[in-house]
Amino acid sequence: MGLLGRAQMGSPLQAHEVYIANDLLWVTGEMETLGNPHNYINQDGLDFIRIGNPHIAPWSFSGLPSSRVPSLILTRERIQFLMFVHAASLEEFRPAPRTEMLVLHLPLAIIRGKAPFLSEAKLQNFLDFWKGIFVPIADAEIYFLSDSSSSLPAQSPLVYINRHTVLSYIEG
Repeated sequence: MGLLGRAQMGSPLQAHEVYIANDLLWVTGEMETLGNPHNYINQDGLDFIRIGNPHIAPWSFSGLPSSRVPSLILTRERIQFLMFVHAASLEEFRPAPRTEMLVLHLPLAIIRGKAPFLSEAKLQNFLDFWKGIFVPIADAEIYFLSDSSSSLPAQSPLVYINRHTVLSYIEG
């Protein structure tokens, strides 16, 4: 029985279609999670993320060919951003009560969207209030700084950015 079948029967093991960008690759495939995917990606002690049936499209500057493999293990710390594709995965997300429109500069993309501002967070310290490596950006517009052999989305209802890859950000 596939992962999606087990998730429907109440198993904590689930699969969610994702798009992932790291320094070298644009990856599409199924991310295996234990429970809620939005909590899973930020859990302590998670160093690697497994993607099942991935399509791997290197960025144009690498000169490498696109490929398919049975599975791919990605280092979580090196993921610049990721997106859950299907509505069922997105429905499990709980937005922050307060958001601000920001433009975030990452090595491979500029992302404009609504960032969570928790507690008394201000523009200069909002990342200090967020616990976890991946910060959700809602209603995102994505401007890629490199080409890929895959079709890249220009918008997403939710993008998770790796807080450690943010080069700078401004009010948007």
